[in-house]
Amino acid sequence: MDRDSELDAFKALNLSVIASAHGYEVDNKKSTRASVLMRSGADKIVISQRGGRFVYFSVNDPASAGTVIDFAQRVIEPGCSLGRVRQILRPFLGAGPAAAFDRRLAGIPQAENNASEPDPMAVEARYARFAPIEASPAYLCEERAIPMSLLRGERLRGRVRCCPRRGSIVLPHWGTADAFDSPEHAVTGYEIKGRGVNLFSKGGKKGLWTSAGTPEDKVLAFAESGLDALSYLAVRGEEGVRVASLSGQMNAAQPKLIRTAIGEMKEGAQIVSAFDNDIAGDALTAKLEEIVNAVGRVDLLFVDDRPQIRGYDWNRVAVESTSFNQAMRGKAPGMRP
Repeated sequence: MDRDSELDAFKALNLSVIASAHGYEVDNKKSTRASVLMRSGADKIVISQRGGRFVYFSVNDPASAGTVIDFAQRVIEPGCSLGRVRQILRPFLGAGPAAAFDRRLAGIPQAENNASEPDPMAVEARYARFAPIEASPAYLCEERAIPMSLLRGERLRGRVRCCPRRGSIVLPHWGTADAFDSPEHAVTGYEIKGRGVNLFSKGGKKGLWTSAGTPEDKVLAFAESGLDALSYLAVRGEEGVRVASLSGQMNAAQPKLIRTAIGEMKEGAQIVSAFDNDIAGDALTAKLEEIVNAVGRVDLLFVDDRPQIRGYDWNRVAVESTSFNQAMRGKAPGMRP
């Protein structure tokens, strides 16, 4: 085997076997069919298989990620040479030690995983690596007209993160109602928004992104994206207003979460459609009204408060008109300047 072929062979090795040989243990409760969580002391790594190669990332150290070669150089012997990597990994080629560890490690993925399968453990671990917003993000504040004062406020504390390397923002979705008030846990997926970027996390499931709420909130507005929900707060003002995002069209799990969120609102609250003013927004508005009616609370008022101009969303409104923002701030939903 030539040296390049040997490197390719190393990358196909079961990384979880090698990690086990160096003190890591599988956490069966946190592992899934798509990925394995392993622990060694305070360190936690997530291992999965993509494109015929095993890859990993450290939950605690964003710089520690990659193939088995990266694992050898960052974890087994930090900073070691490629020659030393070969010495470390050669015993795992073929049978021998690797086969013995395979028999001992039940449940470690051996076949190619389907990247579209839900993988909540890996999603939550990846989300934990994104940074809280501390400085004004150019994408949100300069390009999307979201004020930093809003991002720093209690309404959005812990609700928006960023990827400093790419300049994108990250909005987590929660799949259980109790997580709406405690966003540190139970992340099922996340929206990623940036310049030319509009994605949902690989392996994640859409729940709801929500702003924080208060007992005195009188408005709950639903938008198609987290960016539109932020824009609604920027335009309408945040006093008494909580917002939520579906991240596109409604899936089968979201109506239950929407009903729960509606059920938490005070008597006489307004449930607002802040969706886009287009065909998709028409359908979402009709579905939301259906859900509100099915809750059976006669005290609730359903309001269609989408942008006035056909084809607009709330971010376009926020970006295009500062005067619009000033005129509308503090007015009740549904009013026009």
